[in-house]
Amino acid sequence: MNLMRAKDIKDDPVMQDVVYNGKYVYIEDVNDETQKALIRYTKESNDTFEVDVTQLTEEE
Repeated sequence: MNLMRAKDIKDDPVMQDVVYNGKYVYIEDVNDETQKALIRYTKESNDTFEVDVTQLTEEE
């Protein structure tokens, strides 16, 4: 995924299906400078962590 798409998904009120390491995640924030996204798994935990936006995929 690219930076602009990650930002669009974060700002969209309708949750998109975003996957990281085979599990669905919410994008909490996107950092323009580092090109990292702050994410959390949708079902497992409220813990957040940062990953490169290129590691995220969007399911159609």
